[in-house]
Amino acid sequence: MNKTLIHGTDGYTFIELLIAITILGFVIAPFLALFTGGFSSIVLAGRQSVAINLCREKMESVKAPGYDAVCDDYITNAGSPEAEDNLPPNTGFRRVTEVTPLIFETAGNPGLILNLLQIKVTVYWMLNDHEYSETVESYLACR
Repeated sequence: MNKTLIHGTDGYTFIELLIAITILGFVIAPFLALFTGGFSSIVLAGRQSVAINLCREKMESVKAPGYDAVCDDYITNAGSPEAEDNLPPNTGFRRVTEVTPLIFETAGNPGLILNLLQIKVTVYWMLNDHEYSETVESYLACR
């Protein structure tokens, strides 16, 4: 029998395997950091999309009745231009609506007055002990 095949030196030593695994670990570590950073960015982008949609939803519901109704609901009756909505508590979002009257008098025609309502909807949420917010702002003019 040929004993050289059984006792050959063609294999890898334990030290060579440890060095190869260490180098592989150094190469893979940055990729793992990219995956975790990418995941947190995806979560933040998803929350921002939800916040923008909540802002748009409220903006449309505020503007739909028209200038007079908005002025009565948010300025005259409420007595305060800022109102916080009651969103479901498990969503983690908080929505604040501000309606501010703006009155402009034109320079060329002093008798012409422009009445506007500035509507600002802001949605707040917490993520990783940081508070984030998204704001949508629009104007509503009277007839």
